[in-house]
Amino acid sequence: MNAIDFEYDGQYLSDYGFIICDFNGSSGADSISAGSVLTFNKVSRFGGKLHSLTSTQYDDCITTTFDICKDPDVYDDMEITGDEFRDLMRWLNRREFLKFQIHDSELDYETCYFEASFNVEKIKIHEVTYGLRLNMETNKPFGYGIEQRVKWTFHDVDASRLLCDVSDEIGNIYPSLTITCGADGDLQIYNDFNGCTTEIKNCTNGEVITIDGDTQIISSSLSTHKIYEDFNYEFFKIGNTYNNRNNRISVSKACTLEIRYTPIIKDLP
Repeated sequence: MNAIDFEYDGQYLSDYGFIICDFNGSSGADSISAGSVLTFNKVSRFGGKLHSLTSTQYDDCITTTFDICKDPDVYDDMEITGDEFRDLMRWLNRREFLKFQIHDSELDYETCYFEASFNVEKIKIHEVTYGLRLNMETNKPFGYGIEQRVKWTFHDVDASRLLCDVSDEIGNIYPSLTITCGADGDLQIYNDFNGCTTEIKNCTNGEVITIDGDTQIISSSLSTHKIYEDFNYEFFKIGNTYNNRNNRISVSKACTLEIRYTPIIKDLP
């Protein structure tokens, strides 16, 4: 880790006058858990000469450890006081996983974010606290990239649009949708990549329909539309295979369609 600042739950480490540092310094190498560790479940066949794969699963979430200390450009006295320690504990040591992201203007690649919390240890020299060791725990085996967003207006229902799923994980993602209906009637949204057809019946021109990809809750701007009775519960999804990231989207009625998703990123903090 080369950065000196991070963001956690909307606040920056630099807001507290602290920076990321390294109190070990004995070696230039760091070893951290990369997450995305797959367990391959197999069954033995032919007297152990062949082991067939039955299933796979992620067993480990991303974890890492790093140190922080006061910024010498801000403080003359580098000792961490009791009040400063308690302020940092209140911020970092939470009973929930919150957004964590490294910030470094010199990085030349997209920084992903994680959902994390921290256990904190004091680093003392001659019984004086000069640093803190942060043991970061996350709730997923991977991180997320910058939210991807596309917005298309379909005037011609014979037209289609192409969306490229940039996730590192092969498979499907359920994005969030905002649909502004441009005509009355039944609306189908079709993804040629996975053969998924999302259908909502009895739509009204000007009606705005939203589908939350995480909670899979669908709602309408019209209270008179009993949308749960008119939805086929085929939630819209996009995806990719190892050789194909292209999702070709088409609709059956004029509408404006906005698609939002956060791609899975298999990178480290």
